[in-house]
Amino acid sequence: MEIMSWLLLMMLSSNLLYLSSCNAATPSSTSNPFVFMSANCKSAAAKRYDYIVIGGGTAGCPLAATLSAKYSVLVIERGGSPYGVPEIQNANEFGELLGETDKYTSPAQSFHTEDGVTLARARVLGGATALNAAFYSRASSDFIRSMGWDGGLVEQSYEWVEKQNAFKPSRLTSWSSVFRNGLLEIGVVPYNGYTVNHVEGTKISASIFDNNGKRHTAADLLKSANPNNIVVLLNATVSRILFNTPSAQGKRGAPSGKPRAIGVEFTDAHGQSYQVFLKGSSPSSEVIVSAGSIGSPQVLMLSGIGPSQQLKQFNIPLVVNLPSVGQGIQDSPRATITLQSPTPLEFSSIQVVGVPQGSQFYIESSSIVQPVPATTNSSASTLYLGNIFEKLASPLSRGEIRLSSRDPRDNPSVRYNYYSNPLDLQNCVQGARMIAKLLNTRSLKSYAYSTANKSSTGASANGFHFIGQALPQKTWDDAAMAQFCHETVNTMWHFHGGCHVGAVVNQNYQVNGVDSLRIVDGSTFKDGPGTNPQATTMMLGRYMGLKIIQERA
Repeated sequence: MEIMSWLLLMMLSSNLLYLSSCNAATPSSTSNPFVFMSANCKSAAAKRYDYIVIGGGTAGCPLAATLSAKYSVLVIERGGSPYGVPEIQNANEFGELLGETDKYTSPAQSFHTEDGVTLARARVLGGATALNAAFYSRASSDFIRSMGWDGGLVEQSYEWVEKQNAFKPSRLTSWSSVFRNGLLEIGVVPYNGYTVNHVEGTKISASIFDNNGKRHTAADLLKSANPNNIVVLLNATVSRILFNTPSAQGKRGAPSGKPRAIGVEFTDAHGQSYQVFLKGSSPSSEVIVSAGSIGSPQVLMLSGIGPSQQLKQFNIPLVVNLPSVGQGIQDSPRATITLQSPTPLEFSSIQVVGVPQGSQFYIESSSIVQPVPATTNSSASTLYLGNIFEKLASPLSRGEIRLSSRDPRDNPSVRYNYYSNPLDLQNCVQGARMIAKLLNTRSLKSYAYSTANKSSTGASANGFHFIGQALPQKTWDDAAMAQFCHETVNTMWHFHGGCHVGAVVNQNYQVNGVDSLRIVDGSTFKDGPGTNPQATTMMLGRYMGLKIIQERA
């Protein structure tokens, strides 16, 4: 096989950002560290709970752990355990699961947007924190104010997460150091050193990989749970939320006339169906949906809450006509270049981010060590690759999620409408030009090939050897740069929205038009919270757990 053909194949299979080989990942049956983790659906369904949390992901795990301090909680997670899976737990195996998906059981479930971009959503306890690039950074202060959150409780909740799951890098890799220096050379200042706060300039931030290369997912936050008050049910897929119609009483016992969530229906890995219920004696008991930006709108619609005409197409009985469900979704598009290094690199996930002052994009980077198969006609046994990418901070382009079937295991139809707003395309062009400036810095020039040391792969420009799309030579040409953005459009997997505060849920995250139902996850975000959403999504789980406990006090 020609090495260039192999490289292009690998890039397509791994969504360009991370190249990986594909080996089946199967959790060990003895790898569950918590006594309250179970796959026994019959036993879990036989009890009643104060709270049923749909989704043991980035928000669901800290939420459930917090609520279990005082109340009984059932977490229903459609995936399996992240423990005992090397491709999840080990930093040097990061990215492999994104290219290794099947329809119903893999930890990553791929889906193809109507825009033609391939993404993946998590199907594993811990959610996206089990699959992502591990970069940990808080939301901007503007975002926190826009959400109407209590600043003191936000700080307390971030600190709770960070004591368990955020790690300061003990050192920067050589590639990250060069990238940092390059950002400073082109004026992405000030240099903020290490901080988890969202700040303009260049900074080093935390990671959920510790300094031994072990990943700490949101599932690790379950260590803080009261083991006597929680059940985490794995490999169980929620089909729908169950309602009493109308509600006999409101949250404080007064009649409300609204449908009231009373439980959920779910199936096990073999297709056996079960129903599980809230404690009927407590009007404060709730179902809380934490299934993510794709799953939460889907669960609502399958349960009869959503645009009435769409539900009618699938013969789903209407509970509440809520046209905003699934609307206004957002994904931050990414434009990337990949460089082949003439000198060895070590693997590096994202350690450094550049936030240019007054811009609407971020600049980030990573490096890859990729063994070359013996079947290729290359003299090199290993490729060392550096990625530089820009991500739009708060794209104005919006899309929608629509049901594709009544099977909750199927992906819904997703369209993000990347660059449909012309300002988004302008911001991408500006970000791509900043990448071009980086390549002209003294720091990055150390990764250009000399005439005597030429690469045998990829396109070449100014001594750099690109794997895949190269930057246009005429970076001053708006049309050429816009074409580059369109041709390289991809995802940072930071999609959110579909159940916005103010449209689908109120300021307390209660679903409009029904009782005893909330949504707590990134589907409630109208915009991205910063360079990476995982810190804020974990924080939100803790934050809302504390708020709910305060409400009931």
